[in-house]
Amino acid sequence: MARKFDYQYVVLGSGAAGSAAALLAKSLGAKTAIVEADRWGGTTLNYRDVPYGAALKLSQCYAEALEAGKFGISSATLRYNYPTVLNWQATAVRRAGGGKRKIFEEAGIDCYKGFAQFVSPYEVTVNGQQISSEKFLIATGSNLVISGIAGVEAVNCWSPDTALRMSKLPKAVMVVGGGSTGCEIAEYFAALGVKVLIAEAADRLLPKEDLEAGEIIAYNLHKRFQVTVLTSSRVVAVAQDGKNKQVVFVRDGQEKSVRVEAIVLATTPEPSTDCGLENAGVKYTSKGIAVNETLRTTCPHIWAAGDVIGGESSTERATYEAKLATTNALKKSGGSINYAGFARMTDTLPKVAKVGLNDSDCKKLNIKCRSALVPIDTISAANTNDFRDGFVKLLVDARGQVMGGTVVCPEADLVVQEIALAVRNCLKIDEIASTPHVATSWSEAVRLAARQLV
Repeated sequence: MARKFDYQYVVLGSGAAGSAAALLAKSLGAKTAIVEADRWGGTTLNYRDVPYGAALKLSQCYAEALEAGKFGISSATLRYNYPTVLNWQATAVRRAGGGKRKIFEEAGIDCYKGFAQFVSPYEVTVNGQQISSEKFLIATGSNLVISGIAGVEAVNCWSPDTALRMSKLPKAVMVVGGGSTGCEIAEYFAALGVKVLIAEAADRLLPKEDLEAGEIIAYNLHKRFQVTVLTSSRVVAVAQDGKNKQVVFVRDGQEKSVRVEAIVLATTPEPSTDCGLENAGVKYTSKGIAVNETLRTTCPHIWAAGDVIGGESSTERATYEAKLATTNALKKSGGSINYAGFARMTDTLPKVAKVGLNDSDCKKLNIKCRSALVPIDTISAANTNDFRDGFVKLLVDARGQVMGGTVVCPEADLVVQEIALAVRNCLKIDEIASTPHVATSWSEAVRLAARQLV
């Protein structure tokens, strides 16, 4: 006799991955439920991509307006209203659907609020209520886990999720971590007039990106916003010091300290795997849930997607994984993972976008590649915008196939798309070089780099 389940598909988490999975499952005709422990829409919608995009749009507009005197625009009396800044972020989140359970309910998806815990391979409990399902998708995301910093539990430090939502701006802030999120936070605060220090244990900011990219971002943070950039600096302790906080870090073998009003911990988050996976027979490590090429876990009827499986973290990647996993789970026709063409973004000014391989990746994979780098100050857009710090770098293999690229310029998120298209579809470099580009656009640098490699 066939076992009866409450649902055909239950999704744990309503972030980028969970939302996409639940809505797709329902459209495929499956009886679907979704479980969320925090705000509906998850971290990406409520705390990261949307509020950060709104905040950085505001701070970058403000910074550019202050510098507009070079174009003949007077900005001597320019000011911002911080409560309105916070309201704008909240408006952007609300418009995008943040916190709205109704989106799922109107689609016919049953919603459960609380932490889900597997009690068996086919059952989870949510606030004491037991739910059974034929199949599951785990999309519980990631969370901040701090280790190696003494005193951190006793000090009120901010996370990237809370840093932009404080009711009052600090006078001085230390950002711990010089990756994408850390650089974005540092620029946001500094653009609004906060004294900012940023500490990164590696020898440069954006250690995952090309050397030149990290150098340009560090230069711009210091030159435009007076950010104190502390590379090769490992934060080892924090402590409360009256109304301020003391940060102790090691640099060049010497222990040093600074006093600031606020600390933001922008270190790499870890997958959120605390949902009773042992009871479901799902294998995982501190790096995430183990999945195969179809995103199936070690339990045959359970799939996983998004930050919880580790690897690169991005909204578009999480959404792609969730849809692929759901199609494989419900239709058995989704196929295997193909990450070619997914870009990695840092939303500073200039923006940094990387797709495919870079020089470091090629060395690790023992792939022989040729590269060409074109500084953006060689194209017309740099002159018309009076913005000269950045570059486009392309890599090709021995056959001339485009293997990857890095773009550093004000519109890198748009410029990188044609490189992503080339990587995704295995295009040759001459196909980019022969494609007309608008002469006054930032993308002209892509054509010039491609011409060097033909």
